Amino acid sequence: MSLATRANATLAYLVFVLLLGGASAASPVGNVFLQLLGAGLIGWTLLDRSAEGVMHTGLRKFAFALGVLMAVQFVPMPPALWQHLPGRDTIYNGFVLIGAPAPWLTLSLNPWHSLASFAWWIPAAALFLSMRTSGAPLSRHVIGVVTAVAALSVVFGGLQTTAGAFYFYEITNIGEGPGFFSNSNHQGSFLLCALALWGCWAIGEMRGGAIGGKTLDTSRALHSGVALLLVVGVVVSGSLACQLLLIPVLASLALVLKPDLRVPFLLVLVGGLLVLGGLGAFLIYGPAENDLLVKGTVPGISRQEFLVTGLKILGDFAPFGSGSGTFVELYRWYEDPAQVSTTFVNHAHDDLLELLIETGVFGLAVLGLFLIWFVPRAWSLWAGPRRNVVPLAASMVIATELLHSLVDYPLRTAAMSSIVAIACVLMVRPADAPRSRSRRGNRPRTGESAREMVQI
Repeated sequence: MSLATRANATLAYLVFVLLLGGASAASPVGNVFLQLLGAGLIGWTLLDRSAEGVMHTGLRKFAFALGVLMAVQFVPMPPALWQHLPGRDTIYNGFVLIGAPAPWLTLSLNPWHSLASFAWWIPAAALFLSMRTSGAPLSRHVIGVVTAVAALSVVFGGLQTTAGAFYFYEITNIGEGPGFFSNSNHQGSFLLCALALWGCWAIGEMRGGAIGGKTLDTSRALHSGVALLLVVGVVVSGSLACQLLLIPVLASLALVLKPDLRVPFLLVLVGGLLVLGGLGAFLIYGPAENDLLVKGTVPGISRQEFLVTGLKILGDFAPFGSGSGTFVELYRWYEDPAQVSTTFVNHAHDDLLELLIETGVFGLAVLGLFLIWFVPRAWSLWAGPRRNVVPLAASMVIATELLHSLVDYPLRTAAMSSIVAIACVLMVRPADAPRSRSRRGNRPRTGESAREMVQI
């Protein structure tokens, strides 16, 4: 089977994921469809004998730890041991109360929900594996698809805001413009990623010198117009976190535009601390409303209350966690019955907190291994000459989503987790061949780039 066939299939699946994977719970049918297609793509990738090689990303330890995290959720334990795990005493006492012998139970309080939560990773895993193959689409084609969907999502977001219609999900932010997403915060997060990818790629195109004359002016106008559309989309999304993250994204693009500019580490450190201090002061004293520092209008429904309740849950279930996918059920145990209404809490709106609640030290180890992989590579990219723009864009995507996950849950959607999975490959991938010599499939190349293409 030709390389172009795999590349086209990967791009087509990416389009499906971006259009149908914009909700964490509001579209079960769409997400099951993506999971089935993703399972097929994973099978094709693993069984494809025509592949000439796969790219080594350096994430083997992370993948192994992720496998361990998944496996331990389903390990059965005798009641004599299980009852002593933090947070399990109430359940065990229930068996004692009714006079029934406690059965062997798993680490996860709900193993079926844990299994379902792991199925949500299938689209991201499928695109990650496919993007590592020799038949993966070129980086510029992937960026083009993401940007085109993002631009269309901005248009739909505008229609949703003005007309109050054309929403893709029944559970959504009515009156706002979430675009192809259920949550307008995730729309803003998606547009930030698209801006990072498109902006860096456009800078690389202009820097390459392959375009000249009137064509150069036209290309600059097109690149700038699309970037401006994405910026406006982030602002219009209404997400305060994304609007604040827009500042470092634009600053990073300015650094990409000036590749030879060297910024001393001390200046970066001081600047980062000042930015963090400024953002904190803005949240505390600024005019913008946020539900992290004050309680929301609906009793029990605000990030402040999610955080307070979540920390209490974390304290009860540390260090092993309650099990992946158990947060929604578990949170109900801790809610004030007097404040329960038709609005329910689906996530902690702080993915780090939710990760620790559900997976404890296992999740912390997985996150730590990922950061050990990501931080040195990102630092080497930005401390170097900043000529290879796509890895720089990929590092911006990952950093943006990690930061946004501290106050929301963008990676709980198939669309955003898939973009980060692709970014993990783009961050270490050799640059596309010059356009005049390029083909849709990326074959392993001789020389320095080819040495990066090895079987995992």
